[in-house]
Amino acid sequence: MIELTRNEELILLSIWKLKDNAYGVTIRENFKQVTGKALNYGSLYNTLYLLVRRGFIESRESRPVAKKGGRRKLLYSLTTEGKQALRDAQKIQKKAWVDVPEFAFKNKK
Repeated sequence: MIELTRNEELILLSIWKLKDNAYGVTIRENFKQVTGKALNYGSLYNTLYLLVRRGFIESRESRPVAKKGGRRKLLYSLTTEGKQALRDAQKIQKKAWVDVPEFAFKNKK
């Protein structure tokens, strides 16, 4: 079973959700939307680099943006191994929470 750090898991999920629009800025925005925390670019790109090296994602350049001086974006997509890592992470979460009722952490008023 493949184990991921929380950041790796959330970044892989962001890439899956963003599909063909998964690049640094959009991944970072999705991460913040989900967690409420800003991920600095150094940490994001370091994690993306490690995920590429582990074979969970692959990167490719986009076409240049259609404006003067338009730059290419580095787009990311999940590999088969990355999808399996997310399936494993989901199984671990389900097992960990199996006997904990949802109401266990609600505030009593």
